Amino acid sequence: MNQAEALYHLQEIELGVLRARKRLQEIAAALANSETVQSAQTQVANARKTLTPLQTKARDLDLEIQSTIQKARATEQHLYSGQVKNPKEMQDMQQEIQSLNKRHGELENHLLEMMVAAEEGEAALHEAEATLTGVTAEWESQHQELLDEKKTLEKQASQLLEQRKTALTQVEPGSQKIYDALKPKKNYHAVALLNGSSCSMCGVDQTMAIEREARQGQKLVYCENCGRILVYRS
Repeated sequence: MNQAEALYHLQEIELGVLRARKRLQEIAAALANSETVQSAQTQVANARKTLTPLQTKARDLDLEIQSTIQKARATEQHLYSGQVKNPKEMQDMQQEIQSLNKRHGELENHLLEMMVAAEEGEAALHEAEATLTGVTAEWESQHQELLDEKKTLEKQASQLLEQRKTALTQVEPGSQKIYDALKPKKNYHAVALLNGSSCSMCGVDQTMAIEREARQGQKLVYCENCGRILVYRS
């Protein structure tokens, strides 16, 4: 394999990698563009956003209720312990117990309302999650072909990259330098086939001297029109 052939082989591999990566990007865009799934995900997020403060408020109310109960019980025990003798102090303690009991009742009502709201929020979340599961499964079923193609392309790209490593061992440093410099200028087609006497990329006929040198393959020969490296393939 001469250098022109080695470069053409390398180019074919690299173009294969580029095609695979481009298609993977297209598949990724197609897979990401699912308004139904995105809408369902938004509904789940909104349901959680609504439910979380309700659950937090319910826990806070329950803690406050427990604190109120304990405080009323402690005040009542102290009142009837026989240690309190002052009538004014006893009256204040009775009023405090009444106030705590009243507060307890108010908190219980608030807690009940909050628990009902939280249960409704949990039901809404479960419904949203079920919807998301359903539309996701449907979406995956509809896009299974794309998912399979994605898996195949990822494997193909990995294999091509391994082939590129091997192909590079056949390319001399000087040849690779020229090839790498031409690639960005020639849209990654730095090497062209010599079809008969014409360049496969620009279609221009070459001189007999260029055609002969390309066939011999002893050195790199360039298309006199587009400047690409020419390779003769029998």
